[in-house]
Amino acid sequence: MERKLPLKVKIGYGAGALSYGIPVQLVTGLFVFYSTAVLRLPGASVGLILSISIVWDAFTDPVMGYISDKTSAGVLFGRRLFYVFTGALGLAVCNYLLWSVDPRAPYGVRMFELAALLMLLKTFSTVLTTPYLALGSELTSDYTERTSVQSFRTAFFFLGYMFPALAGMALYFRPSPSYPNGQLNPGAYPPLGLTASALTIAFAAVCVFFTYKKSAAPETARKRGFSFSGLFRETVEALKCPDYRNIALALLFINMAMGIVGAAGMHVFTYTFGFSSYKIAVVFGSLFVAALAAQPVWAAAAKKYEKRTALKACLIIDVAVSAVFAALVLTSGWVSENYLCVVPAAVAMGFSLGGSIALPYSMIADTVDKDEYFSGVRKEGVFYGSATFMYKASQAVSASAAGLYIDLVGFDPAVSQSQELYQRLGLILPAGFLVCFAAALFFTSKYTLDRAAVAYYQRGTRERGNGG
Repeated sequence: MERKLPLKVKIGYGAGALSYGIPVQLVTGLFVFYSTAVLRLPGASVGLILSISIVWDAFTDPVMGYISDKTSAGVLFGRRLFYVFTGALGLAVCNYLLWSVDPRAPYGVRMFELAALLMLLKTFSTVLTTPYLALGSELTSDYTERTSVQSFRTAFFFLGYMFPALAGMALYFRPSPSYPNGQLNPGAYPPLGLTASALTIAFAAVCVFFTYKKSAAPETARKRGFSFSGLFRETVEALKCPDYRNIALALLFINMAMGIVGAAGMHVFTYTFGFSSYKIAVVFGSLFVAALAAQPVWAAAAKKYEKRTALKACLIIDVAVSAVFAALVLTSGWVSENYLCVVPAAVAMGFSLGGSIALPYSMIADTVDKDEYFSGVRKEGVFYGSATFMYKASQAVSASAAGLYIDLVGFDPAVSQSQELYQRLGLILPAGFLVCFAAALFFTSKYTLDRAAVAYYQRGTRERGNGG
């Protein structure tokens, strides 16, 4: 049995999630508002730029995973951390410049700078993120420790998710005589960007320092040489692995549910429930705190009952809470006067989402072992790159579907509309949740790997390597 990873290594690895989570979440939460309300660029143009960047970002993930797989372990910091370090530097520079575009510059200059910097930011984000995720699989070959490692990553991921609201609203977007609405102050964005960039470099450095030379993956089980035909072949091989395909699709639908919240959550809580910013903060804060607190619980459940069983339990809770949320939407008039009744549902959803996000990444690491047993080659980068591609594709689909639904129900923010229309608007969350979590549960149920199977594949690979 492999010895447990030191706590400092797990914390160091988890901290790396903040190096990309903070700047990426800034873009997710503030980019459209910043571009349209502060830089005064047309919404259609901003949406087009954002859509192109998402497509580019998604398709570069498998490429970056393949490149890092083929990189020699002899480069500075090793094949994964080299890209974590260089990607963080590029991401930090682009992030700061993105939030420092001069709103007084000519229209063409503003548009060009915004588009170029966003594309570069997405590129460096991929350079950092995909090898970082693959690194998590390499830190340990122990079945249980992999879940623990991913629990730390997920906990830090949720902290990064909270950064824009905490730092932006509390520190940088304070009202002033010139800007009663602090979010409209152009001068607030460069220091916010600088802070995020400094944290990006700092947390990447923490990750490098504590995980350097901690990889458990054998150097001998790799093939060198980059080619696009090789990239295509290895990506297809990954998707042909039934267990990988099933857990990757389950993760896709879990992330699609998260994407629906990101795209339509503010609409639902603002218009369907009529919540103030304070009440919304209480609800989402409860969800995030529950997700953080749930990490050790789901890690222990996976250790005792198997990962797939624990993930199925998470998804069953997700489905049940979705039904509860549908009832809350249908009684939104009463809920608007009793907002605390939403908190238990938010806590339950956060608790289950904490496991729903952490466990699949640990399970992907196990599928890499199975694939290595049959192919003789380790391909963590390709496996995690393909999973990240699915994640980003799911975000694009979620955003498009949410926008289409909002238009179909006839929502118009410029006028006051009926409570019935706001209820139809609000149903996007429970309906989307039910579809996504049910689909994720279906694919999780088809996943077959357990502790004994993973041990069998690992043992077979070792014996083959030793000539047994």
